[in-house]
Amino acid sequence: MADYQIVCVDRVAPHGHITHVGISGLPGVWTVAQVRGSMSRGNAFYTVSPSTRAAASVEPYDVIHLGQTIETIRSGADAVADNNLDNLQSCRASRAN
Repeated sequence: MADYQIVCVDRVAPHGHITHVGISGLPGVWTVAQVRGSMSRGNAFYTVSPSTRAAASVEPYDVIHLGQTIETIRSGADAVADNNLDNLQSCRASRAN
């Protein structure tokens, strides 16, 4: 089993659910389906706070949007805001730099 640090996310409009993530040390981006498949095979994903270095686990998450189930991911609850998937930079922005 491997552990992967998610360092950026891309979202789809209009609902804003995560569609792709960037993984530290790996080129390109992974789709949420690839991440969820990797999780089902026993691999773990996490984020790290740049301010406190606290890690937050990432878990599969299903949400209902306009009557449709969307399979996505979310970060686990903790008291640190800047390690949440919602607060990571865009992968598109990080590739532009």
